[in-house]
Amino acid sequence: MRRRRSTKNTKKMAKDTGEEVGDDWIPSTVMSGPGWKARGDRKPKEKRVPFNRPTPYQIYEALPFVRRYFMYWMKHTFDKEKLFINTFQPLKHKPYYGVPCGGIGCGAIGRDFRGGFCKFSLRPGLVEHKVDVVAADQFIISVRENDTCIYQKVLSAADVHRSGNQLSTWDFTFPKKNVNYRGLFPRSWTTFRIPELGITVTIRQVSPVLPHNYEDTTYPVCLFVIDVENTTTSKEYEVSIAFTFRNGTGNRRWERESECSAVKFETPGPSDSESNPGQEKVTGISLYHTISSMPCTYGLATTHKNGSILSVCERFDPARNGSAFWNHLQQTGDVPSCVRILHVFFHKINSFQEEECAVNAREMAVAVCNRFRLSPGTKKTHDYALSWDMPKVHFGSVARSYHRRYTRFFDAAEAGTAADSLCVRALHLKNKWEEEIEKWQLPILNHEKLPDWYKSAIFNELYFITDGGTVWFEFDEQWAEHEMHLSEYTKEKMKSIGRFGYLESWEYRMVNTYDVHFYASYALAELWPQLELTVQSEFTDQVYHSIEKPTRFHMEGDWANVKTASRVPHDLGNPADEPWIATNAYVMHDTGKWKDLNMKYVLTSWRDYVVLSEEHQEFLFHTWPAVKMIMLEALENWDQNGDGMIENFGKADQTYDAWQMEGVSAYCGSLWLASLRVSIEMARLMGEEATENLFRVTLNKAKKVFIDTLWTGTYFRFCERSRSRETVMADQLCGYWFLQSVSPEMVDDLLPNHMVRSALDTIYRLNVCRFGNGQMGAVNGMKPNGVVDREYIQADEMWTGVTYAVASLLIQQGEVEKAFHTASGSYLTCFEQTGLQYQTPEALYESKFYRAIGYMRPLSIWAMQWSLKKHCGLNTSQERLPKLPTASTSSIQEKEEDAMKRMTVETSASEDSSSLGYVSDYREESKISTRIR
Repeated sequence: MRRRRSTKNTKKMAKDTGEEVGDDWIPSTVMSGPGWKARGDRKPKEKRVPFNRPTPYQIYEALPFVRRYFMYWMKHTFDKEKLFINTFQPLKHKPYYGVPCGGIGCGAIGRDFRGGFCKFSLRPGLVEHKVDVVAADQFIISVRENDTCIYQKVLSAADVHRSGNQLSTWDFTFPKKNVNYRGLFPRSWTTFRIPELGITVTIRQVSPVLPHNYEDTTYPVCLFVIDVENTTTSKEYEVSIAFTFRNGTGNRRWERESECSAVKFETPGPSDSESNPGQEKVTGISLYHTISSMPCTYGLATTHKNGSILSVCERFDPARNGSAFWNHLQQTGDVPSCVRILHVFFHKINSFQEEECAVNAREMAVAVCNRFRLSPGTKKTHDYALSWDMPKVHFGSVARSYHRRYTRFFDAAEAGTAADSLCVRALHLKNKWEEEIEKWQLPILNHEKLPDWYKSAIFNELYFITDGGTVWFEFDEQWAEHEMHLSEYTKEKMKSIGRFGYLESWEYRMVNTYDVHFYASYALAELWPQLELTVQSEFTDQVYHSIEKPTRFHMEGDWANVKTASRVPHDLGNPADEPWIATNAYVMHDTGKWKDLNMKYVLTSWRDYVVLSEEHQEFLFHTWPAVKMIMLEALENWDQNGDGMIENFGKADQTYDAWQMEGVSAYCGSLWLASLRVSIEMARLMGEEATENLFRVTLNKAKKVFIDTLWTGTYFRFCERSRSRETVMADQLCGYWFLQSVSPEMVDDLLPNHMVRSALDTIYRLNVCRFGNGQMGAVNGMKPNGVVDREYIQADEMWTGVTYAVASLLIQQGEVEKAFHTASGSYLTCFEQTGLQYQTPEALYESKFYRAIGYMRPLSIWAMQWSLKKHCGLNTSQERLPKLPTASTSSIQEKEEDAMKRMTVETSASEDSSSLGYVSDYREESKISTRIR
């Protein structure tokens, strides 16, 4: 690290303006690379809150729903976690989140960019977002010179809220301006600068999220590699780095739930055992407790280094003032073995009144510490590990238990005694993990034609794969007792790879919501394809399954069975109930009527067969009967007039469940066309000529209806009949996009390419460049005159995941520059403007609001990477990626604005919010306008 003096002009400016000016600190290489960056005092540039301002008309339309939902909401007054969606109390974002800790499906622990631990999701499928930074979970630095402590602080600039006298003797005043952060999932770097001593501490956080790795990636563990650098030229220090952690999650419900205990552990070093040649000796502590009645063991450990002295604290009380622990560290540079032994010593010398921590206390914290000498101009590194062994868990109904997937790889996991083994294994595999991460990331990070924001976004949006309430379970033969619909094919897949699930959102608590997973699945398909195949195989079994339990749906008030046969379920259940047994937790609407779920299943089955299963016939044989059944059933029940095209019925019947489509619609229609084309190919492969011919004839008829009904001359209108009829929908080519990502040679059978390119051009000019000054992604709905459609809730939202999907389609069509511009709006608004980093919401409004933080769909950014590889040959000898423009994206917008001025389309009829959208002459005028241009 180097420091430079501020110039006189800079000092004068600070004096004139009254603003504080930081020193000209030059970050190290690890802090200056690609990623999301923040200083400890960072605040969002723009204030945002959850959406709470529907229009009076929208409120009027929703009154029947509000009445029904209110009764449901009141039923769960004292336990809001049981709600699959808490509409009346949406989650508010916290603008300080950073890269989360942990592998996949094992529970996660959040850590913010200022250094605090927060937001635990160790209970399966439930994210404790409301938990603040836990005071006792900290790294502490203590600096001694000539046997005297000259500096001791908690290495965190987070605002810690403590009750009563809790840890009142600890110093939590590390200057925010001296903390710098860089996040690049699954790693992060936090630098703490102590300029008065010339010391810099860098904490590198590493989680084992490794593509195509189905073992290490399941581990509930996180590494912290701590570099301490002495930048002075003449001073030698003795430095101690302590790592402390307490029981629970920061949630008061679990803080005193059970008696705690702790056990120290130690492994042989390289000279102590022939079985561990070259492996460093590890010492640590296991802390036993429970969370929601589920046994959990935290493990803290560190490696022995030559010249360092290692100490372990087996217990102290995190609810009291912490004086005995703090002062022992201050006076000796080591953590006390336990506060009980040192209580009398401190009482006599310094009159501290801290009570002892009993061996079976209900609140307990532990610590490990390294003490070492640091000569002038040198740096030393120490490795720490944090594990959370919670092997056997249950969901809210406690109907059955599940073993986490990582237990497959640890002999002692059943008894909850793998915390020490997890720490040891992580510390020994550190170099291997980082090599795998760099091998994965460097081809993207070093690519000169990819923009910096994309290099950050493609990895940082992946946070949700760890922090999305994700579960990954070991297969259990007893599941079949409750799930008799599970096929032998699926059970074999689960035996091999386990069972995977993730939430739609932190606040939309439903596992594997399929209409959203359709977009997000590209992350799994690209990085852990065997997980995607297992999920798809399971949904195949769900197609045949039915739940003959009538329920009343909140929105329309109609009654129907929870799950209908020949329909893909909306989700696989609420984690506060019992996922996989009680599926379709989403009782807002009868999703058995949704048009897109079945079509998305058909398309995903094709992708997973062609690309992921290496065209294994077993997967085709497994999925084809379900595909055939739902396609024939759709023809019979959803094609109302026998013209080959399915119709929407004017209520919520697809993923845009508050945006009404009626008659033929662009969104569902494009999915139907793509599904027909896929079904033709699957029937051909299965040798079913009659079925193949039926779907081929249907496709030709449906394509004509789609174009004749919806094509305006420049884009495909939203739908045949509704208040949004003429709206330009960002997602109007959804089916085309998905099929082109898999089988580009097949999409010409759907729509003429010139129509696709024209529609994309219109989406870019209107939905992207005319929304949020062209810097916020693609708004869902834009009227042809460049006015945002506000007829329905969701029409005026920008869906982050859909924006990434639109950008993926632009890449497929060769519009790479426009694709990056479109997608950048989604990422930069969340991560750079609004403090929504690592909690990307489902939706953003043009100003003030967002909806549903911590959402699954933004994982669709991996569809962009998929398209860059498949359609641009990224990082191959056939790469066709254009060089990044030197001009800013504003130049693109200026060109589009000039084009907009030349548009002569008459739109007066569609501007009338009370109109049903019948504009009989609109299409012809559009054609004339197009020809003139």
